[in-house]
Amino acid sequence: MGLPDEAFEQLAALSGVVLRHENLPSALDEICSIAVQSVPGAEGASLTSFSEAGPHAAAASDEWARTLDETQFVEREGPCLDAARSGFVFRVRDATAEARWPSYMPRAAKLGLRSMLSVPLTSEAKLIGALNLYSRQTDRFESEDVSLAEVIAGHASLAGQVAAALFQHKALADQLREAMASRATIEQAKGIIMVTRQCNPDDAFKTLVEQSQHENRKLRDVATDIVRRYTA
Repeated sequence: MGLPDEAFEQLAALSGVVLRHENLPSALDEICSIAVQSVPGAEGASLTSFSEAGPHAAAASDEWARTLDETQFVEREGPCLDAARSGFVFRVRDATAEARWPSYMPRAAKLGLRSMLSVPLTSEAKLIGALNLYSRQTDRFESEDVSLAEVIAGHASLAGQVAAALFQHKALADQLREAMASRATIEQAKGIIMVTRQCNPDDAFKTLVEQSQHENRKLRDVATDIVRRYTA
């Protein structure tokens, strides 16, 4: 299948998603927006994922797509759930005439849905969720759109993995920086107490701990106040 130039541009944009965001949810939301822009006729997109608590909408291009996704969880049936569980692609040509998913489809149709695609997402040969594309037009997705959606799903899976790994490392780095900053502040406060009370380092630290417990505040916050008071 030959991809339009616009689709190539959007797919290329997936590779830089993780560099444009500070957290995983916003990166996944952009992946959904890119999916909408890449597939002609798609008016909404969502990413379904599974956790110990069950399925949830990990991301969406807009509230309409998110609601369509979450409605499937309420009804406990729908194309996205079946795609994520079976590994097969599901296409709905007309939600108002769809016999499968008898509880979900009438509700989705009332929300304006007419046609949709659900494509499984995989990671290391394991099913991890589904990419869902929604349209307010009947029979909007053709075979070429299915193929394109599968390409996007592959890119989305990879981008999601990269984003998760990157933000996990960022979170760890932030924690380490915060710990180092806290340690420096506590050492400063200990030095101030040693000078003002003419005590040794152990007694100074004990004083900090006792004040922290007495005031029911974090040791770092108590130390910060002491440093500010004596350096202002």
